[in-house]
Amino acid sequence: NATQTSNSRSWLCKRDLSTTADIATKTTPKLLRQSADAGLGEHEGDQQYSLQWPGATPKTVLIVRKANDHQVDSALVRIAQWFHTTYPQINVVLEPAVHQQHSEALPFALTIPASQKTEYARTVDFVVTLGGDGTFLHVSSLFADEVPPIIPFSMGTLGFLLPFNVADFATQLRRVVEGAATVLPRMRLVMQRSGSDAPVHVTNEASIHRGTYPHLTTISCFLDDHLLTTSVGDGIIVGTPTGSTAYALSAGGPIVHPLVSSIVLAPVCPRSLSFRPLMLPPTAVVRLQVHQGSRGHATAYVDGRDCGGIMQGESVEIRRSQFPLLCVNRDDLAKGWAQDINQLLKFNRTFSHPHETPFDE
Repeated sequence: NATQTSNSRSWLCKRDLSTTADIATKTTPKLLRQSADAGLGEHEGDQQYSLQWPGATPKTVLIVRKANDHQVDSALVRIAQWFHTTYPQINVVLEPAVHQQHSEALPFALTIPASQKTEYARTVDFVVTLGGDGTFLHVSSLFADEVPPIIPFSMGTLGFLLPFNVADFATQLRRVVEGAATVLPRMRLVMQRSGSDAPVHVTNEASIHRGTYPHLTTISCFLDDHLLTTSVGDGIIVGTPTGSTAYALSAGGPIVHPLVSSIVLAPVCPRSLSFRPLMLPPTAVVRLQVHQGSRGHATAYVDGRDCGGIMQGESVEIRRSQFPLLCVNRDDLAKGWAQDINQLLKFNRTFSHPHETPFDE
């Protein structure tokens, strides 16, 4: 009929975009605290929330995928086509290289050029990730400050941060679009180099490390402008609860529950037996300075990315970010977290598992 023809033409015109300015501005989600019994002194980021879209449905989804994986590419195409069929009013946005690769299979998909990266923050309502923890971390680098809600599907190697199986994507994505999902705010940090005006957001950890330099690095660690210690070793890690199961865990740090807002400080191979990992309050400001007397310089890293050299006398300052990562999560966080550390990290697994016998009986 005439109405259907008009709507069809409108839809085709909508897809024929010349600039990213034609993509509608995102709908800001509303987060409702699930627990009404918050204790005194409890930070608002220490709770789980219900995700709602007040007065409108989301307009744009960004799908980010792990590279060079045929199964992931197949899942991306299937999910994008599902969005196009089930929620045709929602724009599907892909990164430029992915958009080019799948242009024939997904002619309706849009992309944001690398030169207009700031448009992600204006247009994207929520993000779907397909891959591992590295794919999840990549999303944070696409946004300068606030990151829209992320629903991660596990298609990587470990997937400790990824609660959902991709086989169940339709059910989980409907919950997000219809405002019935549970969101866990994951605490982030910001790292700022001395003399720089550009802070970098940290999802897992920021660290100073000697890198390829052959000599140990001497690093002075300040807590709220008070000297805490001076370490001689490979480096120092400052991590989040999310990052406590990453690099900091390999350095002997504690496993921190995601609802426990804190900052983890862990040395990397110190020339000392008494420098133990610390858990600091989330309000702490940590400054790591390469000592003037250090034999070598160091390199700053954020979530594994090289952020440049730190010379003697230079420093980085690390504090809590006001922009947590909003992660769509299981409704029962306690059960899911316990399962993850046991199944994925093999928590407290003995050399001979109690349910196994030498003869496979």
